[in-house]
Amino acid sequence: EGRVGKFAESFPYEPTPDQKKCFEDVENDMVWRSRPMDRLICGDVGFGKTEVAMRALFRCVANGRQAALLAPTGVLAAQHFKQVVRRMGEGTEHNFNV
Repeated sequence: EGRVGKFAESFPYEPTPDQKKCFEDVENDMVWRSRPMDRLICGDVGFGKTEVAMRALFRCVANGRQAALLAPTGVLAAQHFKQVVRRMGEGTEHNFNV
């Protein structure tokens, strides 16, 4: 839990109330459900969907699991990859092999 909280604190913006609710809902699904999560996160561009996905990825990897992040276009996939490396990749305090 400490690593997950520390990662959440590295988010450079103040989350909105809706983002906080979404973070909590996804975390509860990952921690307390006995079957795989089947949640869809919807929102306009710039509303924090990537941060929700990154926190879920981090929780997954921090607990010794593998994770994948899918994107509908190569451009968006490249943007997500850069963001993931910048936030949790080698050379960061988290030092995950991305």
